[in-house]
Amino acid sequence: MSQNADTRPARHADRHSRFPKSRVDALTDGVFAFAMTLLVLDIRLPEDLKIDDGAALTAHLMSLGHETVTYLISFLVLGAFWRGTIEARRSEEQVGHTVVGVSLWLLFLVTVVPFSSGLVSRYGQFTPAILVYAANMGALALLVVALRYLDVAPERRSLAAAFGQRLPLFLVSALLSAALGFVAPHAALYAYFLNILSRLPFWPSTPASAGRS
Repeated sequence: MSQNADTRPARHADRHSRFPKSRVDALTDGVFAFAMTLLVLDIRLPEDLKIDDGAALTAHLMSLGHETVTYLISFLVLGAFWRGTIEARRSEEQVGHTVVGVSLWLLFLVTVVPFSSGLVSRYGQFTPAILVYAANMGALALLVVALRYLDVAPERRSLAAAFGQRLPLFLVSALLSAALGFVAPHAALYAYFLNILSRLPFWPSTPASAGRS
């Protein structure tokens, strides 16, 4: 009985343990930077490619258009998600274990982006590649929502504020891309360009979500 009494406070303390926010932020920045750098490695010409003249080189460079579009979309998406993780954060120096856990799952999905991006870059004409990429993007968006929700004071938590004005559109674009993957895989990736709408002046904003990505 005394042993249980001794370990109960320890377990209770662990549930309420706090972690240095600066270390979480440093890991987040590093993982995002690494993943964003890896994306560009998928844009490359074959090593055994034989080029006879400038016209041939131009033709091969033009053939990298799909890979370049995939890289651009993925880079901008990761940039937006990184921005979303640093906006509307608490000013406290420590965060709870739940926020750390969500952050780690978010970073795990960030490290998957180079894989899903490479997959859709090479095999974007096939439905499974489109679905893997859309699932990666959608899961990232939902975890950013969870992080925004948890990483504010409890009395200020709001799902509407956590979603903001732009993440719902991003989720719609991911779902639309997945749907297009069944009927027009070649065009599915372009659904993500819908997110440009949220950057235009006419897109609605509220004080609760102003400045969020």
